[in-house]
Amino acid sequence: MAENVVISGVGMSPFGKQLDTSMKDLGRVAVDAAIADAGIGVPDVQAMFFSNALAGLITGQECIRGEVVGYPMGLAGIPIHNVENACASGGNALHLAWMAVASGLYDTVLALGVEKINHPDRQRMFSAYAAGADVEAAFATGDGAGQDRTPFVDRQAKLASALFEERGVTLEDLAAVASRSLQSARHNRFAHRQFGATPEEVLAARTVVEPLTALMSSPISDGAAAVVVTRRPEVVAASRSVSIHASQLATRPPRDRPDAPNAVQASARAAFEQAGLGPGDMDFAEVHDASVAYELMAWTDVGLCEPGEEPRWIADGVTEATGAFPVNCTGGLVGRGHPLGASGLAQVHDAVAQLRGEAGVLQLDDPRRAVVQIGGGVVDWLTAASTVHVLGRN
Repeated sequence: MAENVVISGVGMSPFGKQLDTSMKDLGRVAVDAAIADAGIGVPDVQAMFFSNALAGLITGQECIRGEVVGYPMGLAGIPIHNVENACASGGNALHLAWMAVASGLYDTVLALGVEKINHPDRQRMFSAYAAGADVEAAFATGDGAGQDRTPFVDRQAKLASALFEERGVTLEDLAAVASRSLQSARHNRFAHRQFGATPEEVLAARTVVEPLTALMSSPISDGAAAVVVTRRPEVVAASRSVSIHASQLATRPPRDRPDAPNAVQASARAAFEQAGLGPGDMDFAEVHDASVAYELMAWTDVGLCEPGEEPRWIADGVTEATGAFPVNCTGGLVGRGHPLGASGLAQVHDAVAQLRGEAGVLQLDDPRRAVVQIGGGVVDWLTAASTVHVLGRN
């Protein structure tokens, strides 16, 4: 049964700074598009998995976020599950949607991620991010928390330094990867950053925390993305349906197991095992890149690249759209933007477009399989949770 679960519809709102747009408005744009893409109506949705991370801290809406967003568009009277797992929330929602359909409980469900982070009170906005870590730990109360940046930028800087010291990566390498994503985002009509940037412009941007500049990290974005998951036989057989070969969620290993796989490694290994495939069977990847340092870590944690090979990959343009293994080829979080609860589903939205051959100017050459990874939160300086999905076209 599990192998007959497909994505039949996807939809997104534009990502960006949208102070005058509500969560309900953002959600409606994504749902309307996904429902239309799937060729169904709202009454066909049997359950919804609603992803959001920060509404309680930004708008004060707690407890029934999915019910509040879904009700005006007719998503009422059905089971609605509210999902919160930091940046991994959207991937987590899709994982639960897949489980619900693969189990046979439902035929058709919706995963919807909505995030509205931008707020006139910048102190509230930046402080909210600290909730994505253990608030009793020093990480959440460091110099970055509550300032004009999120505390996670400090962690990104530490990861960048580790890449410099342990893998031979340079600041210019990070700038090249950021530029790749920003240049791709120029052609993504949903992207927050559509201005493009050369590596030199990335390096010349404002320094946030040494050594990272503002263009090496994702912007603070508002937006929504939705995915329709189904097992209806006539849809499973349709040419535009995209199969979910694997769906996995993993969390940080216990402190007393220092040699255990981290959350990203564990979720990726489990997903490839579930799919009966390996990293070499993939044609492209969407991976978590709240900063380019995160992206480079994901290359190795997901198993795409051997540790220490990152500088060669960058020099050879391996992850470029024209390279041997494209990564984040529609802009990634750095270019597309990063509304936390929507980001994982936006990755899937863009991967589905690629697998269908519907990505326009960003279309790759005949891709058949993709791996999609997103992580979220921090516990004791390691990623708290990670989801990995392996997708393939029919």
